[in-house]
Amino acid sequence: MFTVRFVTDTYAPNQTVTMRWAPHWELDRGGVYRDGAWTFDLDETAFPGGIEFKFVLAPGNWMLGGNLALGPAELAGVHDYTAPQVSFAPAAALTTENGLVAQRFFARNLDPNHHYDVIVVGSGMGGGILASRLAEAGADVLVLEAGSLLFPTHVGNLARRLKYGAFDKHIWSLWPDFKVVNYVNTPGSAFAGAQAFNLGGRSVFWGGLIPRQAPWELAAWPAPVRDYLLAGGYAAAERAVNHVPPVNTAYQESSRAFLESTISGYVASDAAVAAQYRGATALSLPAGLFSTADLLLEDRLVDTLAPGRARPTVNHNFAVWSATIDPANPGRVTGVTGWDLLGRRQRSFSADTVVLAAGTIESAKIALQSGLTDPNGKVGKGITDHTIRYRHFTLPPGAAQASTTDSAKVLLQHPAATPGQHAFDIVVELGADFNQGRYIDAGDLAHQRAVRGDWMLGEIVFMSYAPLNEANQVLVTGDPANPVEVTCHPAPPSGADLAEQDAIAAAVFGALGAQPVLGEGGLWLQTADLGGVAHEVGTLRMAADGTGVVDGDLKFLGYDNLFACDNSVFPTSPAANPSLTLAGLALRLADHLV
Repeated sequence: MFTVRFVTDTYAPNQTVTMRWAPHWELDRGGVYRDGAWTFDLDETAFPGGIEFKFVLAPGNWMLGGNLALGPAELAGVHDYTAPQVSFAPAAALTTENGLVAQRFFARNLDPNHHYDVIVVGSGMGGGILASRLAEAGADVLVLEAGSLLFPTHVGNLARRLKYGAFDKHIWSLWPDFKVVNYVNTPGSAFAGAQAFNLGGRSVFWGGLIPRQAPWELAAWPAPVRDYLLAGGYAAAERAVNHVPPVNTAYQESSRAFLESTISGYVASDAAVAAQYRGATALSLPAGLFSTADLLLEDRLVDTLAPGRARPTVNHNFAVWSATIDPANPGRVTGVTGWDLLGRRQRSFSADTVVLAAGTIESAKIALQSGLTDPNGKVGKGITDHTIRYRHFTLPPGAAQASTTDSAKVLLQHPAATPGQHAFDIVVELGADFNQGRYIDAGDLAHQRAVRGDWMLGEIVFMSYAPLNEANQVLVTGDPANPVEVTCHPAPPSGADLAEQDAIAAAVFGALGAQPVLGEGGLWLQTADLGGVAHEVGTLRMAADGTGVVDGDLKFLGYDNLFACDNSVFPTSPAANPSLTLAGLALRLADHLV
């Protein structure tokens, strides 16, 4: 016998290190952690020519550098390996924990013999709403979420991060503390997004803006989907995300009128937000900003179920690797397989129907790893994020629309827009740091105003429509735990639209008497990073004519019971924020599945 040890206190005891060796590099060989080292006791007779090996950080994160080796004469005694001889690429900072609240209200069901009606992979905007509606209809639903319970509500319903004197309008300002980058860019790729691995997904951290897509934006979508959204689906989605607007104010009205008169040809409306500003009854507390973490928690807290209603089961900290194809019927899936991040082992779950709702990147990754039939060769292709251009600005006291106490949020759209002309939405915020965010201590609000010196903070944003960029793609790189490779280049607006945006911004700034934010330069429009606000779409695009990845009912081509429900199914990148449309798609799919 001889012993190989990886001496480490970094990768123990809450992680697992295995060995893999030639010629069967695909097999994990387990060891035990004792005396400060991962220890592997091996029989030298099994390696007459010596051993060539590597350590692997489960699940599938290979050590960096070349292979390690021991010759035949060295197969005796104890061989210790330490850092930096053994090192691993930094793992994505996915939070893995099982706190008391999660244990009590989201108890996991790991029974491999429990067969579900529907498995939903992902708990964000698409998956969370879908799972909730299916459970309300009596379906036995399992939600599989790779992350943990970080927050039981949108972070905008919590205390806000205070940055006195700086531009800070973001109600999701805790996002940098918890975002995960689970991809690598190929050379020249410009993607700069991140993923939310947590209960509720990015719905816990989003900005809440919910404009409807205009008919021209939906022209390339399957007609039944377009008709559903425009004929009542958007209204249903607004109800589902608790859109209860604040009481209209004279300042909001004057801001709409001012901007509509300044921007010729555009129609101004109140910018809808997925927030309940007024309670359901006169004295009930408003729900605040919507998230599917709130939604699923309320589903789990229903003590007395109405007839025909069920509670969804939520298994957090479970990373799905692949859908399991039925060997007896290649046109069906039987469930999913993945990695239990708490139990540190592979598990499988079964269901009549599987829905991938893990996001544009992760759902494509799962589809690619599943080896699905892809008749059009488009799985993972076309990842696109529309161009967003913006500028923060300030209004000095006495300027047009300046106020020390009011705020407004206005959406402007051109009624004659087409994919080639006026193909963008405009959002203008005045008093941006007072929109939506909470101030718990009145002293903090007073200090913010004092530091500002009665100057008003504002922002103008242009969000452009874009067709999918066919040169962009998501590729898997090996083991399921490895990050995918992303190739994502811009899909820029037309030169005419860019020039029009510049002219509109200049007109608005001139009419308002706007000044630059201290430290941010001038008043020219700045282009946001691709993926910066999680609007990327298209890797599992829908099409009605059989040319996409999923059909108009979001069902994968070639499969009877495998669906997708997240931004990946969008066949275009709309000007409008995609969240309300995704909520509508989730409601439509729930109706289809029950």
